Amino acid sequence: MSDQRNQLADLFAACWKDAALKQRFMADPKAVLAEHGMDVPDGMDVNVVENTDNCVHITLPMKPSGDLSDDELSNAAGGSGPFTFTLFPEPTLFDDEIWT
Repeated sequence: MSDQRNQLADLFAACWKDAALKQRFMADPKAVLAEHGMDVPDGMDVNVVENTDNCVHITLPMKPSGDLSDDELSNAAGGSGPFTFTLFPEPTLFDDEIWT
């Protein structure tokens, strides 16, 4: 899973540097993900939205199947899946020298 996170982080950094790539990623995320080595399973849709200074998108994870205890639900609330990414990373992660 950390390999996919690294691939996704690299793709995000590339989008920040290349407006055309970002537009393609937002318009056809499955194709761009495949170009970057992250194939999306058939039948799965992918939506890409961009946070702004005054709008943050929060993804509500799918409810786990079956009956879970309160502790199990609490542990599952962080979300899981191949495309989970931290919503509020430390601001220093956006410094240019980290992404070069």
